[in-house]
Amino acid sequence: MTCPYCGSKVEVSGTCGRCGSVQGSAALTGWRPDPTARYEGRYYVAGRPTNRVRNGKAKSADAAGGQMLPDYVELPTARTSIRSTWLATGVTSAIIVAVAAVVWVLLQGGDRSKPAPEVGYLSALKDAELMTQFNSDANAVAHGRLVCRQLEDGGPQQGLQADKFAVDAFCPQFAKGFRILETATVSGTFVLIDSAGVDAIESDGASCEGASGYSDVGRDTPVTVKNGKGEILANTSLGQGKGSTANCTFTFSFPLTEGQDRYVVSVGRRGEFIYTFDQLRAHGVQIHLGQ
Repeated sequence: MTCPYCGSKVEVSGTCGRCGSVQGSAALTGWRPDPTARYEGRYYVAGRPTNRVRNGKAKSADAAGGQMLPDYVELPTARTSIRSTWLATGVTSAIIVAVAAVVWVLLQGGDRSKPAPEVGYLSALKDAELMTQFNSDANAVAHGRLVCRQLEDGGPQQGLQADKFAVDAFCPQFAKGFRILETATVSGTFVLIDSAGVDAIESDGASCEGASGYSDVGRDTPVTVKNGKGEILANTSLGQGKGSTANCTFTFSFPLTEGQDRYVVSVGRRGEFIYTFDQLRAHGVQIHLGQ
């Protein structure tokens, strides 16, 4: 026996695997499960499938699905079905618009997700033209997080402007008490004197340098600045000397940041000179050697 609705084989119990019971007591005209599974129900007339389908109470037409079944017959679309479809579509559209409006209001009034702290930190560095202090974005972020770890370990709440940006981004709990250290370009003068005429200076009229017992004093003589711990803070050299055989002056400069207990300046092997940051900022380095 075959199913009068879909043409499939009917089991001994009189049940079609796709359409359910097909016993003679069942009406051949009316709604039955849709054998195509495209909809919940499909309307049959005298046992023949039609284009009328429904999902729940929402009715519509499905000619493509009906044509897949044997003995398909197409019926005129009922106005009530069209009207129901329009109504369902209108209600659905209204719900979508309402939900969208609620979401928009929540986005406008609620807290939007804040960007990652790395984004604000890197942006601040770039705006202040401080990215040149780092090799890459990753290096800058690593430095910023190190600043916060040092503060969390009890380190002094002070640093450069780049460090302040790191505090604002990664550990704002320290921002209020954080002090930005001042930086300065320190000027220095090293004067070699030979008023006794002992040939301590050689000069060609345009440039000069040390000679005899002062031959270690010249253009490439290193100038080093250290803190009280012996850590190097700045390096430079004397540069070209100018003057005569009686007086040769070397001028130089170096950048410096406050925050150290003392600043130890050395010129070659000619001793060490101790300053405070205020002294260096106000008067620079003034060293005289010879007689």
